[in-house]
Amino acid sequence: MIRKIVAFLLTAVFIVTGTGNACAKETDDYKNIEQLLKSTDCKQTAVYEGVTGEFLVHKNGSKKIYISHLTKLMTALIVYDRIKEGKAALDERFKTSEYANSMQGVQIWLDAGEEISVRELIYAITVSNANDAAVVLAEGCCGDEKKFVSLMNSRAKKLGMKNTSFADCTGISEKNTSTAKDLCLLTAELVKEKVFEEFFKTRITTVGRKASQLVTQNKLIDNYKGICGYKAFSGDKTGEVVCCASRQRDMIVCCVMIGADDEDGKFKDAKKIMNYAYDHFEIYYPEIPEDVYTEIPVLHGQKGSCKTSVGACDSIIIERGTYRQIYTEHSLCEELSAPVRKGDKVGSLTFYDTKGRILSCDIIAAEEVNEMDIAFALKSLLYNLFNI
Repeated sequence: MIRKIVAFLLTAVFIVTGTGNACAKETDDYKNIEQLLKSTDCKQTAVYEGVTGEFLVHKNGSKKIYISHLTKLMTALIVYDRIKEGKAALDERFKTSEYANSMQGVQIWLDAGEEISVRELIYAITVSNANDAAVVLAEGCCGDEKKFVSLMNSRAKKLGMKNTSFADCTGISEKNTSTAKDLCLLTAELVKEKVFEEFFKTRITTVGRKASQLVTQNKLIDNYKGICGYKAFSGDKTGEVVCCASRQRDMIVCCVMIGADDEDGKFKDAKKIMNYAYDHFEIYYPEIPEDVYTEIPVLHGQKGSCKTSVGACDSIIIERGTYRQIYTEHSLCEELSAPVRKGDKVGSLTFYDTKGRILSCDIIAAEEVNEMDIAFALKSLLYNLFNI
């Protein structure tokens, strides 16, 4: 009985104070996500939804800048690709070269000739930002860093990172440049493939024969729902940086912030931005009207009509709770002329909300209808004669 009374009182307190909905209240302080971004001190920011592939907002997100340790996100992806291809393995041991040993900046103090497992090297570039470990991985996976960097740039092109260029695998060179928007595309790929997620989400570990201790600078680890990683650091030329992503419900929100002034502030702002995205947006999965699936008459065809279907109609991001306001309009060809090929466009389907068009899809032929020829005409005539 006492437990029930306590539970009732606690529930009443939550309802009265609004504690149970603190995140929603915080994000409701802003009219829109653009206003939220303006309230931050970050110089470049981009926010991306990874399932639909849509940018929710950005601030100077297309400006090309030096990305420092964020380079290692692509380094990790290439190592992951090589492992998937069977060209490297987590338990394989790579030898440290003189060149890798010469790396300055963040390192795990590998000696020339020292052998270390790929697993430990991955921890060194995900939990930490070890430059010597990055070079050992590049040389071990491809023979030399130059070939590895070529793969990095090729992968960037495949991901649509049009304003990105890698000069090394560490991020030491200031020729490693990208944009906040491009880095969102890279982050989304890491999330989609779950690239080394267990490594990126590790807070503390030790590696190497010197037992170098690694401690993540990403304070969102174990401190934000659905967090997947990735990197946080500060630098004289980059300012405060955080690149992160989380999975909640059916959404993946990627947030890249470069050039903030305050270390703790960048994490608070990243949380606010992701909270806003989850509180105010949702994925809309297009509902196709039944009358789109019909048959269109075909002239001079071996069949008198052609069935219809709908082509690619991808999900999109909409403001949360507005899906009931969405309606559709569609148009179809009155008739077709043979030959008709499967996949040919035969109409269009458009989705609207109160602000206008939000999505368009092609209505397509669901089957092939070949052109009538003499052989088919005679065959049809004989068939009809014998079935009178």
